[in-house]
Amino acid sequence: MTDAWKQWEGEVIDGRFRLLQFLGGSDHSAVFLAEAGAPAHKVALKFVDANPATAQLQLSRWERAAKLSHRHLLQILQSGRCQLGRATMLYVVSEFAQENLSQILPNRPLNQTEAEYMLRSVLEVLAYLHGQGLAHGRLKPGNILAVSEELKVSGDSISRPGERPLGQAQPTVYDPPEITTSGLSPAGDVWSLGVTLVEVLTQHASVGDGIRQGDLALPESLPAPFLEIARQCLRLDPQRRWTVPDIAARLLPPSAPPKQKTSLRYGIAAAVAGIIVVAVLAGSKYTNHDLQSAPRSQPTIAQPKAPENPENQPKTPPADANAAKNSTKPDATNNGTGAPISPPSPPVPSASVAKVPGSVTEQYLPPVSRKSRDTITGKVRVGVKVGVDASGKVVKSSLASPGPSRYFANLALDASRRWKFTPPQANGEPVSSEWILRFYFGRQGTEVHPTQTAP
Repeated sequence: MTDAWKQWEGEVIDGRFRLLQFLGGSDHSAVFLAEAGAPAHKVALKFVDANPATAQLQLSRWERAAKLSHRHLLQILQSGRCQLGRATMLYVVSEFAQENLSQILPNRPLNQTEAEYMLRSVLEVLAYLHGQGLAHGRLKPGNILAVSEELKVSGDSISRPGERPLGQAQPTVYDPPEITTSGLSPAGDVWSLGVTLVEVLTQHASVGDGIRQGDLALPESLPAPFLEIARQCLRLDPQRRWTVPDIAARLLPPSAPPKQKTSLRYGIAAAVAGIIVVAVLAGSKYTNHDLQSAPRSQPTIAQPKAPENPENQPKTPPADANAAKNSTKPDATNNGTGAPISPPSPPVPSASVAKVPGSVTEQYLPPVSRKSRDTITGKVRVGVKVGVDASGKVVKSSLASPGPSRYFANLALDASRRWKFTPPQANGEPVSSEWILRFYFGRQGTEVHPTQTAP
């Protein structure tokens, strides 16, 4: 199948995406490194069969996922239909990452620091998705990647609870036992996270034959707290599994952030280097761009302060997997343990924390002719970064993600300069800020989603 897919290298898809290199795939799907836009930038383009029975459902799921925004979620840039030779295919375009965890694990497992960062990052994504009433549906090491200095999780499988996975013939070890009867679910994501956690620490994804009895025999060599977390994630009964807030509560107390980020380099061919779990081990080949920005603080999942009285400390659930009463989840109140989490913002120095966030007071939508809109298939997405002074005026703007069309990128860039903001306040005084404006151009209109990124 590799030769069959490689013959399409150099082909231009939908008039905008040039296929540069076949990266991998199966008999019904393939992933290519591609380039788009002017100046050209790298993207990942995935093909799947355009099954008449499920094609429209698949496109609608990608459209829904493209509207999501989280710093640990791989951004979907474009999707649609195309002809590949005589075959009709569906395609989805996303940010490009050179490596993923499945390429690292054959060489060595993660150490505890790396595993904890991976776990915290994925928990942030799952908390965000579950809070939106969605499930990831395909969590595994191959779908945990990096873009620039951020660890990211793929987004092309995101679905609503109860929906069935598309384009997958048989369940895998990462799929929960109930998937064939109940479909995708947040509890199923927790199962997938448990299998992934075991694999990144042991290099083996198998959870053993115990699944037939509902009592998984996990390696006792797994370090704390990962053994307990994995055991509670891999309960056969989905009602007994921990939730994302439960797992986060077990990680209490969070370790203090390092004063300076460790910097190690890793190459797939060099077994002596450390894994590149991005924001913990910066400057690695496990990125899809040259690192240009200064190291950032390690993101953490927000947790409440632990009680001082030892008698009020949270009790660890017993490890006995045979009794349902021993699978008690961590409390979710401040007088016992932590509270349910929500995806937090990265920590910033206290002197620059805005006590009052900024807001948009005036937005400008770029004019797009009917003729130009008729050329759009799906959505054209452009991200613009703007700098706003203390008066709320845009003083600088640049393309954060230009998208596939220089025409629409220029429209978004010009429009962003006309926006006005109410500046955030620190210590009662207005301060400058930075925003990302995400433009979504469609045949029926244009949407813009602003996000304040600093302070």
